[in-house]
Amino acid sequence: KQWYQRRVRGLCLECMLPAVINCWVDTFKLNTTDVQNLKNTNGVQTKVNDFGYTNGIGYLDKNRFVVQFEKLIIGLESKLGMQRGISIRGAPYDYRYSPNTVVGKQYMTRLKFLIEETYELNGNTRVMLVAHSMGNPYVVNFLSRMDQSWKDKYVEGYVALAGVFGGASKAIRSLLSGETEGLPEVIVDPLTMREFERSAPTVYWLMPPPHVMGDLPLVFANGRNYTASQYRELISDTKITKGVELYEYITDVPLFRPDLGVDVYCLHGINQSTPLQFKYKEGTFPDKYPTTVMGNGDGTVNLPSLELCKRFKRLKHYQPVSGFLATHLEILQRDDVISFLANLLSGEKGQVDF
Repeated sequence: KQWYQRRVRGLCLECMLPAVINCWVDTFKLNTTDVQNLKNTNGVQTKVNDFGYTNGIGYLDKNRFVVQFEKLIIGLESKLGMQRGISIRGAPYDYRYSPNTVVGKQYMTRLKFLIEETYELNGNTRVMLVAHSMGNPYVVNFLSRMDQSWKDKYVEGYVALAGVFGGASKAIRSLLSGETEGLPEVIVDPLTMREFERSAPTVYWLMPPPHVMGDLPLVFANGRNYTASQYRELISDTKITKGVELYEYITDVPLFRPDLGVDVYCLHGINQSTPLQFKYKEGTFPDKYPTTVMGNGDGTVNLPSLELCKRFKRLKHYQPVSGFLATHLEILQRDDVISFLANLLSGEKGQVDF
């Protein structure tokens, strides 16, 4: 039995090599025979690494080349004396599944019990939720399901880092032509990765909705333009097996809701070149990579999506950051972000200089 390690939007670098990638895709793509009951390919088992502790969220790869929450965790340990597995808990999830799937619902049940356990382990102290990237829409769905009395008892607040509250245009390109996880195309064939990505409901979920992108054309192909209101046509024209069904399955699952019943603190990057629109030359759609028109954002998530967090009813702090370490993943490495979170947890009133 071979366990591959892939976390959240993680990396298994050796799995991306040409000799291995086909096996990896066959292993991780979902069985979409019944869209209402998505599951692993027959014979495949998956598990979330170190739920409740921190080994599953520190790095994005098992070789520890790509840092995720590790620097932030170390900062809270040194500044506040917090402890892994007691006052710092990780809740990694299988990012292939949207919150309305069986796996997604099971995850939110586990998250509820983890929050209650953390509350009790720390002397009945309310828990501060911290989410990054797609973890934020998951928190939105989780908190929307919980009674206000439960939130008042167990949740101190919610810190949203680089929240994908209105999707990301990159998801469209993943669906149409595949994504290479940032690796060169000479190493990773995007069309091979595309087979896996087209099976995951979260890729459809993260396509920016019409209320975020309006009438802006997002895809130019075969002599026509497609806006966010035309995803069904786009998917149908692309002839993705089960694609329209998967899209319709997630259309009512919210990425954002303004009233979560808790205080919210929002930080994200800006002024980073971010994929926005995709133009296919005649005869290349969808099997060749398009020309990408860039816009503002954090390098991964478009600015209109990030800025939705300004609409939270109980927003207590909103902080866009630019310059050094302002991209989607790098924001977790910023000293000012770590200091802000430490001050928030300790109750200090001093302002952090961003």
